[in-house]
Amino acid sequence: MIPVFNYVTGKFDPARHPRFINLDKTDIPVSRKGQYLRKETAESLSLMLKNFRKEHPGIKISVISATRNFNSQKRIWEEKWTGKRKITGISSINLINDPLKKGELILQYSSMPGTSRHHWGTDFDINSLNNEYYGKGDGKIIYQWLLKNASKYGFYQPYTADRDTGYKEEKWHWSYLPLSKQFLRDWNTLYRNMQSEFWTELSFRGVEHVGHLAPVYVNSINSECR
Repeated sequence: MIPVFNYVTGKFDPARHPRFINLDKTDIPVSRKGQYLRKETAESLSLMLKNFRKEHPGIKISVISATRNFNSQKRIWEEKWTGKRKITGISSINLINDPLKKGELILQYSSMPGTSRHHWGTDFDINSLNNEYYGKGDGKIIYQWLLKNASKYGFYQPYTADRDTGYKEEKWHWSYLPLSKQFLRDWNTLYRNMQSEFWTELSFRGVEHVGHLAPVYVNSINSECR
């Protein structure tokens, strides 16, 4: 059994975890091969998508990002930190000298490694990482349907528009609450009990400047997801 700390901070390989399933082995459409979710998440997502297709057979919903472990999230974070991966609206992050400001810009849409809900196998992104996509056409139909129906299957949008702190709105990101609520509690308990030791096993660029912001971003979510 993987210790709780390793699980909620993504320090494990989902391909080797018995409670995860490769989405290639399910009927869930994916944008690329080799993505994993918790089996419970995948089962409920499969049912939800089947029922969506009954109402909208011509519209596709596919998972574009599922479980990301610590190393995957670290790669995303550090590519943004070094400027290798562009941040929307920022010409060059390397022009920013203040490391805290630099981290806060990355934190608009990307979690620090060890703090992402994508570590848990409960959260996934669909179709497009652009809020405007969900304001018209197929994207609007998908989003409005999810707002009305996703909760019936246990899914909620963590990063809604009605929040004052934390990440920007993400209409593409959905979470399986029957599991993620407990993992959120586990993360908070560990962070509170471990204090400065929390980051000992979770090294990444800039952690000394932004690590203290972790509980703000982890907990600044839709109130229904707490």
